[in-house]
Amino acid sequence: MADSEISRRRFAVIAGTAGAAAVGLRAAEPLTAESVAGRIHTELGGEWPANGPDGFKCGDPATPVKGIATTAMATVDVLRRAHQAGANLVLTYEPTFFGRPDGPLQAPQTGRGPVGISPGDPVYQAKRDFIEKNGIVVFRLRDHWQAKKQDDMVAGLAKSLGWSKYRVKSDDALYDIPPASARKLVAAVREKLNLRGGLRAVGNPDARIRRVLLHPGVMTAQTMWQRYADADLVLAGEVREWENTFFAADLLSAGENHGLVTIGRIVSEDPGMGECAAWLKDVVKEVPSRWIRVSDPYWRAS
Repeated sequence: MADSEISRRRFAVIAGTAGAAAVGLRAAEPLTAESVAGRIHTELGGEWPANGPDGFKCGDPATPVKGIATTAMATVDVLRRAHQAGANLVLTYEPTFFGRPDGPLQAPQTGRGPVGISPGDPVYQAKRDFIEKNGIVVFRLRDHWQAKKQDDMVAGLAKSLGWSKYRVKSDDALYDIPPASARKLVAAVREKLNLRGGLRAVGNPDARIRRVLLHPGVMTAQTMWQRYADADLVLAGEVREWENTFFAADLLSAGENHGLVTIGRIVSEDPGMGECAAWLKDVVKEVPSRWIRVSDPYWRAS
């Protein structure tokens, strides 16, 4: 009986030690870019179609992650700063390789010509070489972030402008800010977002602005037509000039004081990816997450 009892005890000890060792091995497994993407997928939910824009664009998904950088667009400058900061997984909202396919030239679609950049293009090659040489992995996170976190995109832009406390309703993008002339408001926006030449304004510069509609990213003509009357001024990232811009110009000609300010698509989306970095701190706790701004690429003649 004693031998039997000792055997049972030894078995329990051995089994427990083996189990602990197995747990230790699992805990020691590196956090890869693929596993980070899996967590993001789980947290955001929804369907992730294989032909959608989100997914890995360059680099090896099996790469162990040392740090994560979020950005509106993975420019060469952003990639360099991410590398210098020790972040080797870059989550970008917009394409890395300058077009919808986010990669080299693809076969023509019905009724369209070829899409994508030539794989022999020196800019494409140099950017891809930099990413691969430095062990960086680029993952595009747009559709699913926008679908689940569009409110964060708006809130991020409002925070950068110092307007968070002025939101009219939690489920809308209207802000009742301290009244100011359009001229002063545009100057304040330029300063707070550190804009150089990417800002454009249409409307009466002396109009009194109280209510502003924020629309990071691209504002369609339909949205502009439906919502311009809700605010004294629409602050958007990017619009189609012959639709939204000249609609706003005709409003001014008709005596209506509804202005339009565009600050650039990427600049308007960037603060929302700052919110993404903050969100990731709770989703991926093993490595640091940081936001890297793209900044305004334009300049003005003096």
